Amino acid sequence: MNLQTPVREASRAYKMYASRLEKLGIKNLEDFLFHIPFRYDDYSLVSKIGEVQTGETVTIKGAIEKIENQYTRKWKSLQRATITDDTGSIDILWFNQPFLTRAMKKGDLISLSGKVDLDRNKFTMLSPDYEVIFNNQTIHTGRLVPVYPETKGISSKWLRRQVYKILKEKEKIKEYLPESLMEENQLVNLNDALQKIHFPQNLEEAQKAKQRLAFEELFILQL
Repeated sequence: MNLQTPVREASRAYKMYASRLEKLGIKNLEDFLFHIPFRYDDYSLVSKIGEVQTGETVTIKGAIEKIENQYTRKWKSLQRATITDDTGSIDILWFNQPFLTRAMKKGDLISLSGKVDLDRNKFTMLSPDYEVIFNNQTIHTGRLVPVYPETKGISSKWLRRQVYKILKEKEKIKEYLPESLMEENQLVNLNDALQKIHFPQNLEEAQKAKQRLAFEELFILQL
């Protein structure tokens, strides 16, 4: 993958979003990697359904037992789902997202992150973040999840998918800071910094990545 490829030339899908991405300063594929999160949602607490507690912000994983659209008297829609694992079941409720019943189906293995509430003596989650699990990999749930500066029509979830794909498919970026300078200032290398600023295992990793990128910015200005 050539990171210098302009967004408008990268693919048809990217071309559709090019003008919106330019508002975020993203003009080529490399710019995605330097579009830095301004915070992280902590969804790293993963729990069995039978062990959740009211008020917790938690990630659960289970199979969809049922999912359906329901409509109110004013023709607004609710999406109700029941998720089960080997310890129990939990109700999920979203609002005005009818596409979810097409994006997910009974039997899909799904990961959900959000706050647990109690409704009529049964645990429920209202409008959690979600993703269908493929290859046991999650990027929107079950971890520190990056939240990015956004613009109309460009969500953090969409940006997250693009960054993850580019990080996975890109060639290794050439390191140009001298090794002695990195050792002296206890800096991680550029490739590690870009990986860990977007998908850190913990906040310490994110902070070290941020320090490296901030140092680089100041270093280039001094040069």
